[in-house]
Amino acid sequence: MTNAPTVPPRAAELAAATPVDRDRYADLLRLFSIGMVVVGHWLVALLAMHGAGSVATSMPLMLSTWVWQVMALFFFVGGFAHARALRHRPPTGAFVRARLARLLPPVLVMLAVWTVLATLMHAAGLTTGQFEVGLQLITVPLWFIGVYLVIVLAAPAAMRLHLRFGLWRVLGALAAVVAVVDALRMVTGVPLVGFVNYLFVWPAVHQLGFGYADGTLLRGGRRLAGLLACGGLATAVLLVFGTSAYPVLMVGLPGNDASNSAPPNLALLAQGLFLVGVALLLRGAGTALVERPKAWLAVASGSSVIMTVFCWHLTACYLVQIVLLATGTRLPAADSPVWFAGLAVWLLACTPVCVGLVALFRRFERQAAALVRGSVRTPVVVAGTLVTAAGVFVVSQVGLDGLVTAQGLPAVVSLAAVVAGTMSLSATPGASDAHAAGLG
Repeated sequence: MTNAPTVPPRAAELAAATPVDRDRYADLLRLFSIGMVVVGHWLVALLAMHGAGSVATSMPLMLSTWVWQVMALFFFVGGFAHARALRHRPPTGAFVRARLARLLPPVLVMLAVWTVLATLMHAAGLTTGQFEVGLQLITVPLWFIGVYLVIVLAAPAAMRLHLRFGLWRVLGALAAVVAVVDALRMVTGVPLVGFVNYLFVWPAVHQLGFGYADGTLLRGGRRLAGLLACGGLATAVLLVFGTSAYPVLMVGLPGNDASNSAPPNLALLAQGLFLVGVALLLRGAGTALVERPKAWLAVASGSSVIMTVFCWHLTACYLVQIVLLATGTRLPAADSPVWFAGLAVWLLACTPVCVGLVALFRRFERQAAALVRGSVRTPVVVAGTLVTAAGVFVVSQVGLDGLVTAQGLPAVVSLAAVVAGTMSLSATPGASDAHAAGLG
């Protein structure tokens, strides 16, 4: 007779306290998507250390980006969470402030710390070589925050469109706009035109989350999930390999920056549909997994610090890189068979450093009260969110190198916009409107 596996008290308590109607699989997808972002960025950082231009143009590595560029899943789950919150019909200002309260504090702390570090590095003359590259790249992942803030702001209106026209009409309209923007970019030859698609590709994936929340995607069963997966993949393949207009990479690599992500385009949207379809196909197995108390404890614990992990994972690999440089340690060449062993060691080394940084900064992820205390008029919330989003996005593009020089003026202005926009979202002490947003 075998003994039943023991469940830790904390895991059992958490499982018992979790609402019955909570979609734990959505939490798993959110955590998985950020986890893959972390691993992907650590992989790119390792390739950058080797100057791996030849490897970055190899077809197997380029195709691998179709699997580990999974930000679509985060936007998809975001749409689901927003739909659930909007069921309570909260005031727009209350809804937006409550959502931003979990997103912004870790970002603000990360930017504050790195602004100080960048200033000190300039004073010490550490502004060339890998130090310069590090200051350029440390803010790159924050493009996602800038775009996501705009999507949060637009979520109530997007939900109204969903309720009036349904998932497929809205999704089709967004996809059509994406295609038009792509065509304009190709005809005009102006790359900046493509940046408009940040406002259409990711909202389209976000709209799919509404369809998941109201059961539209689930009612289609495995047939619809398979159609999304196969149709999305087939469309991406046709666009990438059937035309010369779309690169193979879904995310840029060292030595090969051209990708479908910067700016996003129709091929990336198709890949997003593929990922959502696969996620729906795996929903049964994933749900069974997170029904286990130990697994749910791990997912819930990770989800509670997800923004802190996102903000500090690049810093973690920078610290490991500094140790390697200081000790003169050389890793296997990126085009050698033993490189994969080096990759495993690299990931293992970065992980505990990241855990330490998360332990140090995680308390800021729960600093929501300061942002949602009191009442702020909706026009002020809209303006503050847009200013913050613009500031975060621009600083993600310009980086922190040259911060104290004339070339650093865009970064300084962007950081000032982030501070000003965030301050406008807070208010004098009063009745909190966080509860009204349906987001405790």
